[in-house]
Amino acid sequence: MSKIRSLQYLLLDVLNKRDSKISKNIASTLIVQENNLNYIVLWKENFEQKKIEVEKNQFVFYQRNDIENSMLDLSKSLSFNNNNANLLIDKILKEEKKINKSLNFFKKYLVQILIILITITIAVSFSNLQYKLIPILIISSLIFDLIEKKKIFFYLILFMITLLKPDKFILFYSFFLILFNFFEPIYFLKKIKLFTLIISLYLNFYFLDLSLSNIYMHLIIVVLLTIIITLVNFTKYNSNHNWLYCLPAFSFGFLFNNEIIISYLWILNCLLLPMIFNYLDKKIFLKIKTLPLP
Repeated sequence: MSKIRSLQYLLLDVLNKRDSKISKNIASTLIVQENNLNYIVLWKENFEQKKIEVEKNQFVFYQRNDIENSMLDLSKSLSFNNNNANLLIDKILKEEKKINKSLNFFKKYLVQILIILITITIAVSFSNLQYKLIPILIISSLIFDLIEKKKIFFYLILFMITLLKPDKFILFYSFFLILFNFFEPIYFLKKIKLFTLIISLYLNFYFLDLSLSNIYMHLIIVVLLTIIITLVNFTKYNSNHNWLYCLPAFSFGFLFNNEIIISYLWILNCLLLPMIFNYLDKKIFLKIKTLPLP
């Protein structure tokens, strides 16, 4: 077993003995690398990569007494490694505690949903959509992503609406969800989600008229803008939920309803919303304070 793998297992063992949600979250993403002088411990918090380095002489793995001067015996080396591993984990957990006491991710994401709901309501109020309630209902049902741990109810809602009334907005939103679910590292009930989305896509596509006669060039432009905006949002703003990256789906819904101007305005809105969310994070929800360890 390599030294970096040994250190990784040692740190994971220490983390597993710490009975806290933070420790378990770190353990799920922790890996160890090395350079010439140091071990490099990497982990993720809210999709943000974090790193801490420690000198290699702080740990003793698989060293031979016949070629090393002043070596520790086995029992002392185990104690030496465990002590330093605990100190390193303390330092990592201290990094994790650099958060505001008032930090509340539920409020953060609830505010995001409300902002998206307000903007979609304004957009549909200027449209001639026959069923204006459906895009509003899609955004409203995002609340289930916050209050339900396994986040399956939202997918079932999309499926139920499709059975009652196929709609272009559900068609494109389901398509975007399928794409981004493949990029999610871990998510629950994957097969059920994909099954409901695929059936929803099929039913909507089967019952809807998706004529390209008047919008072909606009469709190409909107697709290109969507790709650009998605890349920008991925690099500039990390979201724990897919709704940020699925929002351009509504632009396609407006476009296929011949709401070309609203479609372009919604694409612009998809670029502005992450900027607004990022500003709110810095000013309110993720404002940093350093809290000392107890």
